[in-house]
This record gives sequence, structure tokens and C-alpha cells, in this order.
Amino acid sequence: MGRKISYNRQQVLSAMAQIFVKLGYEGTSLDDLVKASGLLRGSLYSAFGSKRGMFIEALKDCLVQKTNSTLKLDLILVGLLELAPKDVTVRNLIAGWCQNLPQSEVTNLLGQRLLHRAGIKS
Repeated sequence: MGRKISYNRQQVLSAMAQIFVKLGYEGTSLDDLVKASGLLRGSLYSAFGSKRGMFIEALKDCLVQKTNSTLKLDLILVGLLELAPKDVTVRNLIAGWCQNLPQSEVTNLLGQRLLHRAGIKS
């Protein structure tokens, strides 16, 4: 019989999202995710399957949030810039979020965050 899950999934997803935002998808190592989540490597793989699976679950968790927090918008930007061009799942998740907002709002939200992250606009 397997061991019972003894971690807060929401907290783990949030911690992973923060690391992906801070370091980017390509810059994030499994060791970074282990350290941020507080879980063992095997537990992360068991729960999420792969680094890509971890990103997708963190993205899904952010996308269901009602507010467009900076974490949510920044994770969307990471997904758009690093994964969406070659990953249809990430592209479709972000496209679904975009379809629920007026195009001008999507452009404004993501444009403002991109400029802020680049240090051009506060």
C-alpha cells in the first residue's frame, strides 16, 4: 500500500510557479523545484511526472485563479516565451485564458507585465 500524500498541493504548485517565474523554464532545475517545494525528488516525479508536468500543473493552477495576479501573468509570460511555440498543451492552456478576456485587456495585461519585468516600466 502506498504512502498517503502529506503535503499541501496548492502550496507546492505556488512554490513551483514562483521558481519558474524567477528562473524561467529553461533556467529552472529539478533541484530548484525540490528546494522550493520541500518535497523529495521522487515525490515530485510521482505527483507531476516531469519538469514539463510540473510547469503545466502550476500553470493550470494559476489560470483558474479569479484575479490576474503578477504571479499568474508572469507565469503566462514564461509559458508564452519559452514553451508555447513548441508545446501545444501550454499554447492551448494560455489560448483558453486569452479567449476569456477582451483582446485589448490581454494585450494590456501582458504588455504591462513584460515591460515591468524588463525594468522599462514600473
